[in-house]
Amino acid sequence: MDTPPRPTLLPGPGVHPGEGAVASVPHAHRVRLYGALDAVRVPLDVSDVQAVFRLAELDCLTVQTVIDWISAARRLGERE
Repeated sequence: MDTPPRPTLLPGPGVHPGEGAVASVPHAHRVRLYGALDAVRVPLDVSDVQAVFRLAELDCLTVQTVIDWISAARRLGERE
């Protein structure tokens, strides 16, 4: 059974506090990171969730880079 896509609460990586944000930036980063991991069907354990929370505290550019890495890994996996 496919998991429904997770909602995105903020636009992409260029969003900064006070620029029309619907939720806190770390919360939005967590949603985006979970979405990227869900797209590659990565099951998360407790340590993975802790890592997502820590990553979500980083700046927008860094979080986007991690999401890009996850997406690139997915594309590589599809080629195999």
